[in-house]
Amino acid sequence: MHITPEKIKEAAEALECTELKSFMFQEPTAGPLTKPGRSSRSTGRSRRSTRRSTRRSRRSTRRSRRSTRRSRRSTRRSRRSTRRSRRSTRRSTRRSRRSTRRSRRSTRRSRRSTRRSRRARRSRRS
Repeated sequence: MHITPEKIKEAAEALECTELKSFMFQEPTAGPLTKPGRSSRSTGRSRRSTRRSTRRSRRSTRRSRRSTRRSRRSTRRSRRSTRRSRRSTRRSTRRSRRSTRRSRRSTRRSRRSTRRSRRARRSRRS
C-alpha cells in the first residue's frame, strides 16, 4: 500500500487531528530518517580500501621502528668506537711519556757516568 498526500489529508480530516494537519502543511526540511542503503559492491570496496590503508600504516610503522633501531645501534657503535679510540690514544700517550722519561733518565745517567769517568781520568793524571 502506497501512502499519498491525498490519503494523509483524508486521514487528518477524519481524525480532525490538529498536530497531523500542522505536520502535513510543513515544508519538508529534514531528510529521510534512514540512510539510503548502499550497494554491497561499494561497501566491499570501502572495506578493502580500509584494510589496505591499515596494512600500509602498519608496514610504515614497522619500517620506522626498524630504522630507529638501526640508528640507535649505529649511534651506540659509534660511541663505543670513540671511547675505544680515546682509550687507545690515552694509552699511547702514556707509553710515549714513559718512554721519553726513561730515555731522559738513561741520557742523564750516561752523562753522569761520562762525567765521573772524566773526573776519574783527570784525578788519575794529576
